[in-house]
Amino acid sequence: MRGCTNWKWACAWLAVAAGSLFQVVRAGESRFAATNSRSQYAHWIDLYDESDHRIDPTDPNAPPYSPLRTCGRCHDYDAISHGYHFNAIDKNSEKGRSGEPWIWVDPRTGTQIPLSYRGWTDTFDPRKLGISEWEMVLQFGRHMPGGGPGEVGTPAEGAAGEAAKAPARPASRSARKSSAQAARWNVAGPLHVDCMVCHSANMSFSLEAWRDQIAKKNFAWASTAALGIGTIQGDVAELPEGFDPSKPVEGDGPKLPKTTYSAGLLNGEKKFFIDIVRTPTNNACYNCHTTRLVGKSAGPDWTHDQDIHLRAGMKCSDCHRNGIDHQTVRGYEGEKHPTGVSIATLSCRGCHLGEGSGDDLNVQGRFGAPKPLHKGLPPLHLDKLSCTACHSGPRISAEAVQVQTAMAHGLGLPSHEYSAESAPGIVEPVLMPDDQGKLYPHRMVWPAYWGTMKDFKVKPLHPEAVNEALRRAIRVRRGSTFAETMAEVKLTAADKAKALGETRSRTPDSELTEQEKAKLAEFSKGLAAEALSKKLAEALKALKTAVKEPGAEPVYIAGGKLYHLVKEGEVEITEPPAAKPYAWKLGHDVRPARSSLGATSCFDCHAIGSPIFESKVTAISPVPDNKPATRAMHQLEGLDKLRLDAWSQSFQGRASFKYFALAAMSVVALIMLSYSMKGIHGIIEWGRRG
Repeated sequence: MRGCTNWKWACAWLAVAAGSLFQVVRAGESRFAATNSRSQYAHWIDLYDESDHRIDPTDPNAPPYSPLRTCGRCHDYDAISHGYHFNAIDKNSEKGRSGEPWIWVDPRTGTQIPLSYRGWTDTFDPRKLGISEWEMVLQFGRHMPGGGPGEVGTPAEGAAGEAAKAPARPASRSARKSSAQAARWNVAGPLHVDCMVCHSANMSFSLEAWRDQIAKKNFAWASTAALGIGTIQGDVAELPEGFDPSKPVEGDGPKLPKTTYSAGLLNGEKKFFIDIVRTPTNNACYNCHTTRLVGKSAGPDWTHDQDIHLRAGMKCSDCHRNGIDHQTVRGYEGEKHPTGVSIATLSCRGCHLGEGSGDDLNVQGRFGAPKPLHKGLPPLHLDKLSCTACHSGPRISAEAVQVQTAMAHGLGLPSHEYSAESAPGIVEPVLMPDDQGKLYPHRMVWPAYWGTMKDFKVKPLHPEAVNEALRRAIRVRRGSTFAETMAEVKLTAADKAKALGETRSRTPDSELTEQEKAKLAEFSKGLAAEALSKKLAEALKALKTAVKEPGAEPVYIAGGKLYHLVKEGEVEITEPPAAKPYAWKLGHDVRPARSSLGATSCFDCHAIGSPIFESKVTAISPVPDNKPATRAMHQLEGLDKLRLDAWSQSFQGRASFKYFALAAMSVVALIMLSYSMKGIHGIIEWGRRG
């Protein structure tokens, strides 16, 4: 009997596999609707819930709509969900070149860990740290478009297109690591790919509403609230443990969140009008890809120019294109598209310089892109420098400037905490070579985390486990942070006298000048750095309770340094490779040619002290540090300073040398002309004598 059952299951799986293959071959013929027109389709549509039932928006007990069941009726949701923005968790997806990671920031413990499912060098896989998909969604769902970690399995089979009949994808172990989280998934529902994050045409999609619903653990309700077609009352987060949504609720007992749809968007057939645009607007991209320079050297926001391409009227999607598979072109040199289609002309070099072959030659210079002549620039520069090295990001100055990003700092959401000190500390531009030795500008962040070290290998601990272990040892007050606690010192009268002098030290703080307050702050910073060793020693000692691996010991990494307890109350500081920063290449904002590096003259780079080689890159750490790890740009570029200085010195007299050479050549030319005239005269005389 069991063998017969197994045979039936095998036949069923073979049928599904054969059907899937047939569907792939015939994709676009009958499975999904299409207009094949350049005009926008008017989306008066029915909404469907997670169970694939048509929603009656006037029903007081109407459920939230499901993007899978609603959009998936006409569009290939399965193909879309494997696109670049959603497939990071898929082990079979192409990781591509390293990009911006998710940075887990915990201000209570001074933690900022770069995380990525893609296996990028110097990032950490959340699953290996015991961080489940549930935790990733709660931490970063504010800037996730749904799908990926938000889908722990394929929903039950329904009528949302034949793609819904594909074999179920089993939930990952990390997402189901505890029964409590598994139970919450069942109540919160899946966080499907929300098409409206990118395709809403009238800017009605609210990132704030999306964030708020995820924070309330109302995953299945997030799309309805964010699009603004309904209001949600109730929080899954407030429901008691063990709540079972399948059981009827008696009286005023706990209930699932209630959805109330907006009647103003309905027609007589109870269909909703969803204003959809095929090609996403720049505003949609900026939801997750905004950057902002901060700090004293950054200047006010209104003084910064936008990317030159966008100022010229282009859209992000003009270069970062995709088909229904949503494999968005990232646009870097050497990128290979999963479809096998050539995308050489969608990179800076391919579009402007016309590099490519075959059919690419017919589409170089897309949108009328000018071909730069680079007059006077030796070809060697184009071999050693990327386009972005001269044209992207802020101009290189004496020090790398701090930058905030949407993914790292939650830009786009209302907050009172967008100060330059907001963690994590990221700087740009940092010129570093790739595997071929070509220089690219990067953004850089220094990891900070508590971990274990064994055989000189460091592994981060789960942030929540660290918080539990260090809660009493660090004693971070409510409303404060780990960084503030570590920097906190009490100045004695003697300390004030050292900083301000005996007379001014007795002056009340309210009567001190701004300069004197700055002196006290600087003096306090020095004392905090001196007291850091004692505070960290206490914390590392307390952390031993969270270290379960035999032979491993607790450490703290921050600002490019490793803090290690060598004996009671004494901390040793080293700078091992495990503490090195994570860097990823930047492409935007692109500056126009007149603002590019070298546009003024060769002396932009080839002069003593030029920022391209001498700019300082200083580590940003959550703990006080009197001697932060600092590198000159040429060190990160892997260049020899002596040779650079010698070459720059030779440029000082370059103009004079040109005039001297021109004069010398003129003298030689005159001499040669004189002898030529004499020769001609001699030939003429010889002819006469003959």
